[in-house]
Amino acid sequence: MVKDILGIVIVNYNSAELLNQCINAVFNSNLQNLSLKVVVVDNNSKDGSLELDKKNNEQLILIKNLENYGFGYACNQGVEALKNVQYLLFLNPDTQVGMNTFFESIIFLKNNSDVSILGTMHKNEIGKIQTSCSYSPKPKNMIWDILGLSKLFPNIFKPATLMTNFNHKESRFVDQVMGAYMLMKKEIFDKLGGFDTQFFVYYEDADFALRAKKMGFLSYYNSNIEIMHSGRGTTKKIFHTTLFYNLRSRIQFTYKHYGRFYGALILILTLTVEPITRGVFNLIKNPSENKNTFKAFGLLYREIIK
Repeated sequence: MVKDILGIVIVNYNSAELLNQCINAVFNSNLQNLSLKVVVVDNNSKDGSLELDKKNNEQLILIKNLENYGFGYACNQGVEALKNVQYLLFLNPDTQVGMNTFFESIIFLKNNSDVSILGTMHKNEIGKIQTSCSYSPKPKNMIWDILGLSKLFPNIFKPATLMTNFNHKESRFVDQVMGAYMLMKKEIFDKLGGFDTQFFVYYEDADFALRAKKMGFLSYYNSNIEIMHSGRGTTKKIFHTTLFYNLRSRIQFTYKHYGRFYGALILILTLTVEPITRGVFNLIKNPSENKNTFKAFGLLYREIIK
């Protein structure tokens, strides 16, 4: 029997310990009739991330970038290095798959032709279910976020992205599954032309899922398949930088999918109103966070005027 080949792309940035744990879990999986090809694309880490256990080197491809080109760019790089794979998985280095995660995921895709992009239940180290599905961002909901209304009254003012009003205990079709575990047939990725590299990080998966949906490729969240997702990636260590990229990507996403009027509206509100609402929330919850928050908006202001 000819085995299906699952190609896995892991984009890494200064996550050496987590990356090793992730890869060990990948190669300890019960594959049954699957073969693996794994590509790790490192975005110029400084922590020895690619000093990996090479016992699976015939299945492991390492790509070392001399600078950080962004998440979507690195994902596309990883896919280019995978030849003759039928299935494609984007996996975060701060995840660990279970013994049967891959096998169960592929079987589910094979048995459900109406599902094009598959996500799984995410649990943290202590077994708590994590939010891993999102709405396709719309300008109205972005405004609720900017004004802080979605934080104060989430049942009335729906957040722009994360589905916080869904308990994630049932399986269902969703607008988007988290890019930390995003599985699809390779041909779907090819038809969409990969990730849009204008998004350095954040919103590239939202953009991909929305473009896929417009082409009839639907995303599905399967609560019966689990992974462990610690959420301890490097982004929390550089909060002001990641917030800057998140804000910038949201503006780029709005311009791309909703045009100049809504793009300009979200841009103006982000620059004028959001620093105030975020500052107020920080004063209530964590005043020390305001320093990083205003650093992020400073980066955004400089980006806009340059």
